[in-house]
Amino acid sequence: MQLKKKIPNSKYISLVARAGMVMAIIVALAMASLMSSMFVSESLDGDAAQINIAGSLRMQSIRLSRALTAEQNDLIIYEAPTANDEIIEFERRLQLLLNHGLISQSSNQTVTSIHHLLEKQWKDIKEKVNQKPVIFKNEYSLIDEFVETIDHLVMTLQHDSEQKIKILRMIQGGALFLTLLTAFIALYRINKTIVQPMNNLVSVAKQAGKGDFSVKVKNVTYDEIGLLGLTFNDMSEQLQIMHSQLEEKVKEKTFKLQQSNKSLELLYQTSHNLVRPNKRRDFESLLHQVELTLGKGQVVLCLDRAEKGAANRIPISQHSLPRDCDRVHCEKCSQPNKAKHVFIIHKQGKDFGTLQYFNDDKNIEQWQSHLLQTIADNIAVAISLDKKRSQENLLLLMEERAVIARELHDSLAQSLSYLKLQTSLLNKQIEKDSDKEQVDNTIDDLKEGLNNAYRQLRELLTTFRLQIDEPSLESALKGTVVEFSSKCQHPIELEYLIANHELSSNQQIHVLQIVREALSNVQRHAEASFAQVRLFREHRNIKVQIIDNGLGVPDKIPEGSHYGLSIMNERAASLDAKLEIKKNQPNGTIVEMLFEPNTINL
Repeated sequence: MQLKKKIPNSKYISLVARAGMVMAIIVALAMASLMSSMFVSESLDGDAAQINIAGSLRMQSIRLSRALTAEQNDLIIYEAPTANDEIIEFERRLQLLLNHGLISQSSNQTVTSIHHLLEKQWKDIKEKVNQKPVIFKNEYSLIDEFVETIDHLVMTLQHDSEQKIKILRMIQGGALFLTLLTAFIALYRINKTIVQPMNNLVSVAKQAGKGDFSVKVKNVTYDEIGLLGLTFNDMSEQLQIMHSQLEEKVKEKTFKLQQSNKSLELLYQTSHNLVRPNKRRDFESLLHQVELTLGKGQVVLCLDRAEKGAANRIPISQHSLPRDCDRVHCEKCSQPNKAKHVFIIHKQGKDFGTLQYFNDDKNIEQWQSHLLQTIADNIAVAISLDKKRSQENLLLLMEERAVIARELHDSLAQSLSYLKLQTSLLNKQIEKDSDKEQVDNTIDDLKEGLNNAYRQLRELLTTFRLQIDEPSLESALKGTVVEFSSKCQHPIELEYLIANHELSSNQQIHVLQIVREALSNVQRHAEASFAQVRLFREHRNIKVQIIDNGLGVPDKIPEGSHYGLSIMNERAASLDAKLEIKKNQPNGTIVEMLFEPNTINL
C-alpha cells in the first residue's frame, strides 16, 4: 500500500501485536506467581506436623520422667504405662521426627545441627535409662537439656515456616505489583496510542465535516491508527484540492453567469429601446452600456446616411473618434496597437453599416463576439422596422388622402356645387327682378345648403382628425362607444373577443373608422333604442358587427344617398374584407365585415 511507505517497516507495530505483548506479560506474571506460590506451599507441607510432633516430645519427656520417678519410688499408678513403654513411645515419635519427617530433608544447617544434637542426647538418655533407675536418679538434667533442645528445634522449625510464608507473601505482593504496573503501563499506552489519536482523528473529522480541510491529524503513531490518520490526511488534501478546484469552477461559472446576465440585460434594453419607434435614438448611451458590459475597449458604430451606402457612413462613439474615422472614411477607422473587430449590420440582404470593436487582443471571447453580433442584428432590425414603418405610414397617408378626396367629392364638393347652382339662380332672379318670394326661397335654399355643407365639413374634420391615442384598439373602441352612447341617448354595448396584438396598426385604424361611420349612421338615421358592437374570431378570420334595433335600411339604397357607404366600402376594400349591410330581425340593421388579420412579423 502506498501509505505504508510513509511508515518505516522497522517501526511499524500493529495494535494487535501490542495487545498480545501486554497479555503475554500479564499471563507470564500470573504463571510465575502461581508456580512460586505452589513451590513455597509445597515446601510448607508437613511443617505443622513436625511442630506438633516436636511439641509432643516435650510432653512425652514429662511422661517419661514421671514413669521413671514412679519406678524409682515403687509407686503403682493405675493403667499408667511403664518407663519402657514411655521410652518406646518416645523413641517412636523421635524417630518419626528425625528420620521420617521433613527435618531429614531440610537444607537448614541449624535444623540439621539440632537434629544431630537430639540424636546424641537421646542416645545418652537411652543408655542411662537402660541402667538401673537408681543410677538414673541423678540424671534428670539430661532430660531437661533434651527438652530444651526440642524447644529450640520447635522454635527453629516455626521460624523456618514463617520465613517461607514471608517469601510466599513477597512473591504474591511482587506479582500483584508487577501486574498492576503492567496494567498501568498498558492503560497509559492505550490512552497515548489509541484514545488520544482517536480523539484527534474525531476532532479533525468534525472540522472536515464543516468544510475546513486544512486541519491535519497530528502525532501520527506507527500502527493502524497512524495509518488511518495518514489516510485521512491524504483524503483531506485531496478534498482540499477538489474543494479549491470546485470553488474556482463556481467562481468561473458565477462570473460567466454574471456576464450572461449583464449581456441579457443589455440585449433586453437595446431591444426595447431600438425596436420601438423613435426618430432620435441615443446610440452613444447604447455604446456606453456595451463598453461597460465588455469591460474594456472602444465601440464605434458606422451607419449609412440616407441611401448613399457605405461610401458615406456616419461614425458614432461616446469617445473621441479613432484615427482616420470620419464621415467619408468610417470603414477605415483604426487605432494604434489596437485590434479591430468588425460586425456587419444587415437585415434581409441589406447592409446598414458596421459595429466596430477596438481592444488589445487580436482574439475576443466567444460571448463578446455573440453579444456584439446580436447588438448589430438588433440595430439592423430597428433600422429595418423604421424603414418599414415609414413605408407603411406613407401608404397610410396616401390611402387617407384618397379617402379624404373621395369624401370631399361625395359630400362637400356636391354641396358646394349645389350652392354654386343656387347662387347662379339667385343672380338670374335678381337680374330679372323676380318677385321677392322666389328670391327668399332661393336664399333659404342657400342657407340650408350652407348649413349642410358646414355640418358635413365638421363631420369630415372629426373623421380626419381621428387617431388611436389609446394603448390598444379595445380602449379606443370603448371610448367611441361612450362617445356615441352620449350622442344617441341610448346604451351601446361593446363585445371585444380578440387579442390586441392580432391586428396591425393599419387594420386597427380602418376598423375603428368603419365602426365610427356605422355608429354615426345609427345616430342620424336609425332612431334606435339600443346598439351593439362586436369583434370576434370566426375560424381564422376576424368578424366585425354593428347591430341596432332601429328603422333598418331600405330594400334598395338609392345611389348618391349619404350613408357613408362609399367610405366604408373603400376602407373594407383596403383590408381585403367583405362588407355586408342587411336587416336585423325583427327590426334594425346589421353592418358586418369579415377579414383576415395581418399582424406585423418582426
